[in-house]
Amino acid sequence: MMWSLLLLSLVGCVVAVPPVSRSRADIESFKAFLDKCRTDDGVRLESRMLANPKAKPWENSGKFQGDILLNDEQVEMMLQQYSSGRNAYIFPNTKWPSNTIVYAFSNDFTIPQMNAIIDAMNEIQRRTCIRFRQRQWWDSSYVWITGRPDGCYANVGYWASMGIHTLNLAVDTPGQGCFFPTVIIHEWLHVVGFFHMQSTHNRDDYVRIAWQNIWPGMEHNFDKLGTDLVNNLGLPYEYSSNMHYDRYAFSTNGQPTMLPIFNDWGLMGQIWYVSSHDWLRANRHYNCPGAWSTPVEQEAIPQDVPEQ
Repeated sequence: MMWSLLLLSLVGCVVAVPPVSRSRADIESFKAFLDKCRTDDGVRLESRMLANPKAKPWENSGKFQGDILLNDEQVEMMLQQYSSGRNAYIFPNTKWPSNTIVYAFSNDFTIPQMNAIIDAMNEIQRRTCIRFRQRQWWDSSYVWITGRPDGCYANVGYWASMGIHTLNLAVDTPGQGCFFPTVIIHEWLHVVGFFHMQSTHNRDDYVRIAWQNIWPGMEHNFDKLGTDLVNNLGLPYEYSSNMHYDRYAFSTNGQPTMLPIFNDWGLMGQIWYVSSHDWLRANRHYNCPGAWSTPVEQEAIPQDVPEQ
């Protein structure tokens, strides 16, 4: 597969352009976009999937970039920066303390559904030095795992000032919808601290955005991360990353909104596996033992990936 310099880890949401003048209409439009991404509009995930069946569940979840739940502090920072003409938003110090994510389950899930979530957490623990533990009475900051029907989404990273973080998985049969194993891991990787692969500063070297096919008002979901804010962790751009949009994210007409410039072997946006580079990104982000001495190689393309 064709690679090159890559993506992201962590800290921002940014369009990599020089400061520009913003009109009041621009600012109000951006504010309305952010507000809409934060509210529950009452639309169930299954309804969005019917409207855009080619997109992945996380892309159809109605939040920022599809499945990113913004908190008050993030929205305020983003709006201030946008108003001042800098599409640059930095969210520093968002790694979970002691590499440990604290969590608690709501009462929304059956035992099999809880086990599916725990299986995903165990896979992250097996592949990284990140650990999970259940919330104790003294824990004020933790991830509240909920099952609201509006989609699969999560907060990005750790915010000491926020207290309760959210990871939501619309209840479904394990193996389907938000309960597909790599979809659960995708949402946990947001909690770990990652945005989406195609948000990186050099994504235009690897994908072409078909702006004319994007749902009006959803263009900000394709904003990029700037080189001054993003640490790419020495890894290449990866079409097959578990954190990459597919071709039909936010499509208004059933046509692709994003096309690979190089041969992606049909893997852009795949949800069948979490790549070795996804795991290495997480390990490097948290400075796990041996992560920075692990050689970066071109990833072999699995031969048994089903057609999507």
